[in-house]
Amino acid sequence: MLRQPYDKQTVIDVIERRRGGAVPLAFHKWWGEGLEEKYGHDSLENISADIPDDVVTAGFITPGDRQSPTDDPTYCWSYSGTRGSQGTAKDAGGILTDWEELPRYLEEFPDPEKQPGIFEPAKQVVDAHGGRYVLGHWWFCFYERLWAIRGMENVLMDFLLHPEELKALSRAILEHHKKAVRGLAAAGVDGIFVSDDLGAQSALMMSPDVFRTFLKPLYRELIEEIHSCGMHFWLHTCGNVTQIVDDFIEIGLDVIHPIQAGTMDLEEVSAAYGGRITFFAGFDVQHLLPEGTPQQVRQGVRDLVRIFGRPEGGLMLAAGNGILPGTPLENIRAFLDEAARIHL
Repeated sequence: MLRQPYDKQTVIDVIERRRGGAVPLAFHKWWGEGLEEKYGHDSLENISADIPDDVVTAGFITPGDRQSPTDDPTYCWSYSGTRGSQGTAKDAGGILTDWEELPRYLEEFPDPEKQPGIFEPAKQVVDAHGGRYVLGHWWFCFYERLWAIRGMENVLMDFLLHPEELKALSRAILEHHKKAVRGLAAAGVDGIFVSDDLGAQSALMMSPDVFRTFLKPLYRELIEEIHSCGMHFWLHTCGNVTQIVDDFIEIGLDVIHPIQAGTMDLEEVSAAYGGRITFFAGFDVQHLLPEGTPQQVRQGVRDLVRIFGRPEGGLMLAAGNGILPGTPLENIRAFLDEAARIHL
């Protein structure tokens, strides 16, 4: 092991910007789709076995897309009109295509509190990693869950054409997430990490006003719930989200990932928001990691630390997203090795 994993308090102090020096690692061994098929599980294990994991991830049994993973058939994102049909809830066409079906859909909405044992996997992780920071995790928060249910094109029109129906659906999603938060809190996790890709390569997927009208209030309430349970809130949001970073800071977001290379100006983001939010800086997996040399990859890690590092902490390192199958093994090793050696 290049170094011992950081303990829980060290990670907490970095997140809360009360400790300089340490740069914790999490989601750095993020093997993207196809990577293990190309290199094999053992090869990836061999190049990463001595790299510490400073944050341990714990999930729960989440609702299925069109079929329930539990004995309760309603514990899925579809409803009786679509349950068990072909495809997944994340297909482009969505699963709730007619707003007339909304009352029926909400009656069958998945309820984590009615599913015994679904948080036991998280509790087992917590029990097995005493003294370590454990991050409760699921994908698809608000915008992503809305377009998974309604379809991408539909939901973008819904912001303008069906605001009341969208708000009712959003409220149900929020209540689901709050129940998940409480279940994970009871299991003993220290933070919650979800995804919501709100940006495209050059701008938001919707206007800032739409975000502030529909999504910001949901996030505010979810963050309040998480903080009331004594936990941090981490958000993965790809694309250029510069226009709403201040909004997230205002409502208490603790950790933001990835500050996507090639879409946001890293220097400007650090200058504008450093010291007010913790950067979970994601290494460029689109270009630098797959296309650079090992030396350039190592320099890229040092550049992230130079840009986002601050004396009081507030910096962690990760892959920006799943590492692509075209990435050379020597580059993956260079990234992990350099990141593990960083100490401000």
